[in-house]
Amino acid sequence: MTLTTLLLVALSAAQATPSTDAPRDAATVTAPPLVPTPEACPATAEADYTEGFDALVDGRDEEALEAFQRTLAACPQHPYATELVRLTRARLAPGGRLAQAAVSELGPEGRSDAGLAAMTVVQTLHGAAQGVLLCAIADCSGQGYAAASLLGAGAGAAATLLLAREDGVTSGQAAVINSGTIWGFWFGVSSLLALDLGGDDAIGAAMLGGAGFTGVGILLATTVRPTSGQVSMANSGGLWTGVVTALLLATSDSDDSKTFFAVELGATAVGIASLAALSTQVPVSRGRMLIIDAGGILGGLLGATATFIVAGDDAGDSILVGSAAGVLSGLGLATYLSRDFDVRGAPQAVLTPTLLGRDGAGVALLGRF
Repeated sequence: MTLTTLLLVALSAAQATPSTDAPRDAATVTAPPLVPTPEACPATAEADYTEGFDALVDGRDEEALEAFQRTLAACPQHPYATELVRLTRARLAPGGRLAQAAVSELGPEGRSDAGLAAMTVVQTLHGAAQGVLLCAIADCSGQGYAAASLLGAGAGAAATLLLAREDGVTSGQAAVINSGTIWGFWFGVSSLLALDLGGDDAIGAAMLGGAGFTGVGILLATTVRPTSGQVSMANSGGLWTGVVTALLLATSDSDDSKTFFAVELGATAVGIASLAALSTQVPVSRGRMLIIDAGGILGGLLGATATFIVAGDDAGDSILVGSAAGVLSGLGLATYLSRDFDVRGAPQAVLTPTLLGRDGAGVALLGRF
């Protein structure tokens, strides 16, 4: 056998011998070990998760995000916290906030033709009243009163339509301007009675009150841009504070009208300012405020009726006190019972563009069910 033949035989034998490093048949390969089941999260993590979920449902997104992050810090393998962190961050993004505003009835108000119509009517009457008062100072004749009222009404209507001809007005803007006019006349008349003014000074106080507070309303409408619900809350604060104060002051035997109207001025001013400040923190609709006002009316009637039934003809001032207590009770009860009033009419779902994940674009779905 030659050397070449011997080498070929050796190579053949080596190829026929199976190598120990070659892969085995697929049927004989053992499965990789299973990933161990993650351990249960500690109680503190579950408590943080529950707190975050409740905050998310209530719309307190910042608090929810902090709670979910604490949950992941204590339990990184939590099955739901990671996704809820992403959801909360999406809600905090500008697109998510737009979706929340679209779902809520209390979001930014748009142009309102009804609001413009209401403002035109009120300011037309305001102009007519200012014309009559001015003519009273000027000691006009009968024809002069008619002409002044007509010119004033036309000026009020024209000014309203000219100011709103481009962008229009929202219902909240119209409400705050009209409310300024009405409260202005109230403060003007109360001031002349509190200061015991007479003649032209009394008429001037009424004119100044109406015109001055209308100007304040225009300033608020163009800068603060309140909603109709916020204006309604402020109006209710002034109305019911004045009513309750008047009922309690009426129980006094004093006939000092100057003190009565001075106290009424202060009470209504405090009521308007307090509820106006509160309306910036507690969203409310005009419809809910009407429900609350109805509660105050029914409460006052019920309080007066119940006091009269119990005390009879000798009730006297007790009826006034009972009515005041009924007003406060009715307002409080109506406020509590209507706590979910603004949620019912919201749309079921809103889809809006937003930023999700790591600088990625997507959509946010938000709704009430």
